[in-house]
Amino acid sequence: MSPRTGPSATPRAPRRDALRNDAIVINAARAVFAEQGPQASMEAIASRAGLGVGTIYRRFASKDALLDAIARLFVEELDRAAATALEDPDPAAGLEWFLDFVGTFNAEKRRYAASLTDRVPSDDDVSARTTDRVRQLTRKAAEAGYLAQDVTGDDIKALIVAIRGVVAASPDGDDAPWRRFVRVHLAGLRVGGRATGGGGPVPS
Repeated sequence: MSPRTGPSATPRAPRRDALRNDAIVINAARAVFAEQGPQASMEAIASRAGLGVGTIYRRFASKDALLDAIARLFVEELDRAAATALEDPDPAAGLEWFLDFVGTFNAEKRRYAASLTDRVPSDDDVSARTTDRVRQLTRKAAEAGYLAQDVTGDDIKALIVAIRGVVAASPDGDDAPWRRFVRVHLAGLRVGGRATGGGGPVPS
């Protein structure tokens, strides 16, 4: 008599409708959090998604679990944007597009950005890959003569962090401050844009 085969240890892949509901919920949550901040209720998110609140809780056990999923999605979206910028045959255009994406990206989550802090570990593989892409993009822009030769990926990373701060300090819906901030600081990083004998507008 052959031994009875036990249940497979391999977890089942999520059903297609469940994945579709996940995307609907996350998109609704992003919109609601952007309007109301992290204090928005799960009921408000369910209403925006057009789903029952019980459906949301079956996929996301709590608001924290939903914020975790959104934070993970943001990391992946930023990495894809860095990859797209890196593929641009014009490194200057690629870098400027990426920084514009970063500003717009942060403006979207201005009201709930603090709730996403530290939800992705510092040793996250995707974040590390994004950092490497930014370094490559910076190097290509310097080699093309758009940036000064001594500009590094760390300079651009510092600019990205600073953009987040400017966005957070700006009124809702006002993109002018961070856009001006990027223009001014990029000018300081370009060839011929550095001040001599004094502190130019270069991120430290």
